[in-house]
Amino acid sequence: MKKAFCMVLLILALAFYGQDEEVQSEENPNVLQTGGEESMYNGTAVIGGVTIDGKNYQQIGMRLDIPIGKLGIGVDIQLLIDQEGNIRKEDWDEFSDYIDKIYYIRWGRKRRDPFYVKAGGLDYTYLGYNIIVDGYSNMVEYPAYKRLGMEMAFEGEKYGGELLINNFKELFTDNPGLLLGMRGSYKVWGDLEVGATFAADFNEYNGLRDSDGDGYPDVIDRYPNDSRYVTEYDYWLDQADNNSSFVDDAVGYGLLDGLKREDLPQIPKDSKQTTIYGFDIGYPLYKGDLMNIDVYGQWAKINGFGSGFSAPAFRIKTGPFIFRAEYRRTDGEFLFGYFNPTYELQRAVYDAGKNDFVTKQDRLESIPALSGYFVGMHFNAWGFFTFSADYQDLQSGSGEEVKAVKSLKGEFSINEKLIPKLAAARAYYMQNNVEDFRRWRTPDTIMGYELGYNLNEEVAVFFDYRYTFQDRNGDGKIKGKDEVIKTISITTRVLF
Repeated sequence: MKKAFCMVLLILALAFYGQDEEVQSEENPNVLQTGGEESMYNGTAVIGGVTIDGKNYQQIGMRLDIPIGKLGIGVDIQLLIDQEGNIRKEDWDEFSDYIDKIYYIRWGRKRRDPFYVKAGGLDYTYLGYNIIVDGYSNMVEYPAYKRLGMEMAFEGEKYGGELLINNFKELFTDNPGLLLGMRGSYKVWGDLEVGATFAADFNEYNGLRDSDGDGYPDVIDRYPNDSRYVTEYDYWLDQADNNSSFVDDAVGYGLLDGLKREDLPQIPKDSKQTTIYGFDIGYPLYKGDLMNIDVYGQWAKINGFGSGFSAPAFRIKTGPFIFRAEYRRTDGEFLFGYFNPTYELQRAVYDAGKNDFVTKQDRLESIPALSGYFVGMHFNAWGFFTFSADYQDLQSGSGEEVKAVKSLKGEFSINEKLIPKLAAARAYYMQNNVEDFRRWRTPDTIMGYELGYNLNEEVAVFFDYRYTFQDRNGDGKIKGKDEVIKTISITTRVLF
């Protein structure tokens, strides 16, 4: 029955097959779609393997973009089948799982229409000049976990506004929370624009996922989908009809881990809230056919902690280059771009050394007053390839007491149309707010690559590798397979 259902899903995907011209997605230029806004259906059928939480699945899926004028509906239906032929039940056992099948609903196109709104998966979201929200993504753990967020933007002659919500599903947890970001702008004189930004995470502990609702997050729960057990000791105690002496003997002989449920912390019942507000001002210093130069300044404050500013700051656009440069300074306990692409990985983590949970806010207390610079560059080589890189270097003190907060982001992609049979070629690396780049693998790191090969004009095979890292034992180093989270997706996509 399950196999028949999978075949029906695939046939439905192929039924929408057409010959539309290929274009790039406006929301994410790395995602290839087909057809323009006048097409009836755009999308892909997906067949292949994927690894989630160390377990291999066969994936059969269909992703559609259905445009109806300015309205767009994205549908993402996936069946993950294990080696025994069973469909992954975690994807279908709750009402919210069915909501997840709607990849997004949008109205208009970002940076193209005066009003734009999108609900669902968010690839990268920025507010203002990025001092607070700098490329936040709610898809960093997709497809293992999908968040249902929203972004909105409008722009008039004088007024403008932006909105960010990370995940509506957090409103229905035992301890509700939400990441909310807002920005308003106003042109006070000619093109001189001022803006105000507010962003708050109303509960950073919501970064700790608890799939079975037993109060112990998945990261420390040996049985994350079974609320009866948390540790190996719990499981075998139940199997032995609560004969603790038998289980204790097994622990004594080294056959079992002696860690018990009561030895581990539960997710705190209170909330850990982080609120940030800021202001900015910008003016187009020069507008020309060959070059545009914008000058801007910005300031932000983390409520209860420190503040920071960047000024002077410049953004230069000329030909294929976009270049940014900022002088940055803080009075301590402050991070630029607090809500960044890796935020959902940093939001709340388990520190094995402390046997407790640590939020990103907790890290602020150890950050001194800093000053330094930020530079960023985006280069589009006339359609051959694109390259972007951002680098931040902030330091405090002198001599042996120097402390640093550094960030590095880079991405390189090749235009697939230049190489026969190439469907995609992209590599990326991102590490935020670290002291030393000699450790290139940290809990703040995301890296990976994607390669695609066209079997023919309609069918392509994609190899997608993404790596994130967790310091499970709290020793400050990434070692061993259990601290490297590898998400592998090998898929065959039918373009239609």
